[in-house]
Amino acid sequence: MDAREYKLLLNPDRFKEVSPETVVDTFWEKHLQRLIDAQLGSRNGDEPRHERRFSERKERVVRFWDTPDYTLNRADLALRERLSNDQEGNADARPEITLKLRMADLFVVAAAELPGSSNDFSTTFEEDIAPLEVDDPEAGKRSVVVPTRRSIRSRFARSTTQTADWNTRRTLGGLRELFPTVFELLEASGVQHSPLTELVSGPTVRELVFKGARVKLGAGIVGKFSLTLWYFGAQQPDPTVAEISFKCATVDGDMPGAAARRALALFVAMQTDLGGWVNSEHSSKTALALPGGCGSLVA
Repeated sequence: MDAREYKLLLNPDRFKEVSPETVVDTFWEKHLQRLIDAQLGSRNGDEPRHERRFSERKERVVRFWDTPDYTLNRADLALRERLSNDQEGNADARPEITLKLRMADLFVVAAAELPGSSNDFSTTFEEDIAPLEVDDPEAGKRSVVVPTRRSIRSRFARSTTQTADWNTRRTLGGLRELFPTVFELLEASGVQHSPLTELVSGPTVRELVFKGARVKLGAGIVGKFSLTLWYFGAQQPDPTVAEISFKCATVDGDMPGAAARRALALFVAMQTDLGGWVNSEHSSKTALALPGGCGSLVA
């Protein structure tokens, strides 16, 4: 396993009216840093475990793709396209294309073969950690149900990313040209498919990501924070989705127990002690960006 990433949705209303940079700095300095101090204490007696700040900013355009009958989603696959802002609208641009298999079974994902067809593809195997929660089963409810004692839910992800000519390949057959084993993954899940089936996109998302802040968890394990804002549509002035996450690269596939306990304690405290900063309406960021009603199928 290459890394573990802890992901928590935030309340996007917190990022309205004031510039996102100002809100991000306030969130880090007045809330997250204090939470790290309270939960994890200091290192070597007086050194804080948090360091740096959200000084790196990146802006991209993101779309998720699937077939009209959600072929990929039904096989626990997600297909994402990313472009830098200056590439949007350029018919000759080569976007970054990622195909991800994500599910709760560690061994199924670990054994999955997911190569790319280009010379520059990269593949990672990660654990995605989210709060233990489910969407409210009552019809019409926009909220999530959580246990009395907060915990985590793990899903495991094998993802492959490559830059590719994408405009002429928006069918399942074209996707197989980019990711040669995709039909094998569909068949393993019992999902029928045809190479001629077209792929359709979800809404265009303007993605704003802030990075740079970190937390030292011990034994060489460092959690690198990302704060992500999603704006749906080119003219949307306020974000629809906000997420805070921290990713920990493993050491030879391992995460020492003391560091893992600190990461768990911090993530549980983020769920319970950040108050109105936490989103209580949705359990999945990706689900909101999938085409049509596909998002309602995401667990």
